[in-house]
Amino acid sequence: MPEYPARLREAGHEIGCHGLTHGNEEEYDAMPLSMQEAYLEQATAVLRSLSGGAIVSFRGPRVKVSGPTLRILSRMGYRADSTVCSQRCDLVSSNLFHTGWLRAPRRPYHPSASDAYRRGDLPILEVPVSALALPFISSLLYVVGVPFMKLMFRALYAESRRTGKPIVYLFHPYEFAEEIKGARDYSRNLKVHGVRARRYLYRGEAKARLEWNLQLWRYMARFEGVRFMTVSQYAAQQAGNGGDGTAAPWRDDCAEVAASLVH
Repeated sequence: MPEYPARLREAGHEIGCHGLTHGNEEEYDAMPLSMQEAYLEQATAVLRSLSGGAIVSFRGPRVKVSGPTLRILSRMGYRADSTVCSQRCDLVSSNLFHTGWLRAPRRPYHPSASDAYRRGDLPILEVPVSALALPFISSLLYVVGVPFMKLMFRALYAESRRTGKPIVYLFHPYEFAEEIKGARDYSRNLKVHGVRARRYLYRGEAKARLEWNLQLWRYMARFEGVRFMTVSQYAAQQAGNGGDGTAAPWRDDCAEVAASLVH
């Protein structure tokens, strides 16, 4: 519904850009730069109009991005990206085996204009999705269940207390709505959509999936110092800490948990 973005913003959520079409052609690690710029400008304008506010955070469709993409986003005034999944290695992804993820910095960083997976001097802040080989995302929740995800959170929480690295959980709001017939038809392009068989691993319908996520989030909220924030709030906090892209040292009153952008 056209009125939803404004209502979500009024409720305190962040509206971030997730591309324009999410079609097979929208691959930000491979699209021509002119096409990337056109798509991003159009998507940003639409979201700005619908939400009534600035759009400053991005996550690429199918978690794909490139250094040139981040250069374009920086030029457009974007402050944060959360596409990179540092040290993620699994088959619950359309990226299959991604060498960039394996070598990417684990903590937030300012990326290179030529390589999204190494440090550079772009003003945009890369805030990686959390992973411990397996990704901290809702798709994994639907495969392994809530108890395993709680254990994974405890490990990430211990890391956050030690290093100041934020915990970033990825989910899609459409997972909690009844599916529209034909809306999720996938091509057989392995490079675009990964191993199709992985979708048969996922369990639960919309109502159950929402409840499982709520159980996980309530569990996370019980831990000392946990504070939920948007990706742009985290980027602004880091800019206030000096803007060097390094996660702030652990503070006794705070363990940041950045949720997925609403897209």
